Amino acid sequence: MVCNSGVGLTPIIDGRCHHFSAGGLYNGLVLLIDDETRSYWDHITGTCVHGPMSGHRMPVWNVQLTTVAHALEGMPDLLLLLSRQSLSARLISWFLNLPFARTIIPPGFRKTMGPPDNRLDEMQMGLGLISGNAQRFYPLTRIGFGIEDNWLGQPVHIRLNPTDGIPDARFPDQSRPLQLFTRWYGFSYTFPQSEIYGLDLT
Repeated sequence: MVCNSGVGLTPIIDGRCHHFSAGGLYNGLVLLIDDETRSYWDHITGTCVHGPMSGHRMPVWNVQLTTVAHALEGMPDLLLLLSRQSLSARLISWFLNLPFARTIIPPGFRKTMGPPDNRLDEMQMGLGLISGNAQRFYPLTRIGFGIEDNWLGQPVHIRLNPTDGIPDARFPDQSRPLQLFTRWYGFSYTFPQSEIYGLDLT
């Protein structure tokens, strides 16, 4: 990975280039580790949770999950780049994409996890909206044909993209609030005080 002037996906923190990889698991979620200081970072909040950089935070922004088919609809000349995975990574990916594996916590994850938030099934997929101390989770099963809600004092529309089936939240001006498509266990461990649409509010 090459750092440049700070434009784009460059890991620059306090003016210094950092390089990250998977460093371990906590609460069933990947912790990143940087090569420069060997500090551990929460990959959702961007906060350093252990090591010399403890307390520092990286900028975070939306990442739009999608499928190749959906991306090609809007960008037919899109260039697709594929990483060269190790054999172990390919085997793990294959296992996690098996139908039954999508409904269970992967082996070894459970021992890193604390008591669950039983308001929802831990494997429930949904869209989480995040802004400072405010977080709200929209279970995929409740989004249906779309939800009209209020977020940060603004109307927000949440719908499933018809091509890839992935939920997306937009304000009336089509800007996107900070959002994360994830399982309930990951969102609830990261944001234990989060609201749940349809349970804590409708």
